[in-house]
Amino acid sequence: MGGTRTSIAEQFSRTAVGTGVAPEKQTVQPQRRETEPEIPVFRAPASQDRAERLAHCQGAITFADAWAQAATEGIQQQYLLMTSGAYELVREERLWEDSGMASFDAWGKALNGHGADYMNKVIRIGPVVRALAPVTKRQLQEKPLRPLVSVQRDHGDEATRACWKEAEKAGELTYQGFLKAAVKLGYKVEVESDPRPPAAAIDPAKLSLTALRRLGASDPDRAFEACGELMRELTALKAELSQRALGQNG
Repeated sequence: MGGTRTSIAEQFSRTAVGTGVAPEKQTVQPQRRETEPEIPVFRAPASQDRAERLAHCQGAITFADAWAQAATEGIQQQYLLMTSGAYELVREERLWEDSGMASFDAWGKALNGHGADYMNKVIRIGPVVRALAPVTKRQLQEKPLRPLVSVQRDHGDEATRACWKEAEKAGELTYQGFLKAAVKLGYKVEVESDPRPPAAAIDPAKLSLTALRRLGASDPDRAFEACGELMRELTALKAELSQRALGQNG
């Protein structure tokens, strides 16, 4: 192939999103919304009673935690919707070869630190995320949703949403919950095994930044998953402790 190759950074700089780029040539097309969600703003209470003022502040903080968690989950879902198709196109058309990289894995790690294992998971779960987007804004993860991959592929989006609603009704939005829901609704499930040990191989109770950095140096994808798992557990624990504190002060 003749000519000089350009780096990934140079290629992306030529397709930047923003002013000065024709809409049809923008890397990411903006979504049109009827109304933007209102961002909560703290307002001091009118009451001068100290107990009521404290309760007001605690309620505002608890609400902000819940709002931030929901917003984060929505962003994560949108991220998967944005990246799954792009990763798949690069993989299927072997576009990574034009970046001068030796493999799809090397291209991903050079681009944003994600190797082929992570990108393939995003590609695999993409159709499921797209099918579930109209019915949930929860943060969607690849591993729990594996039973729905073959359901979506073989039976379509409506079947996928039906399995989600069945598992949600049972209060079990987990791998086993989706598997049970699919079987109950009469859908055959084919699940690919994961040859790697799960990210939970690091005991969260003994986790330290040093251990995470060490894992990140050898396996960035697993370190990324471990960080996400730990953050979710900490968020849940924080909410639980906050509720306990409110109960004790109430």
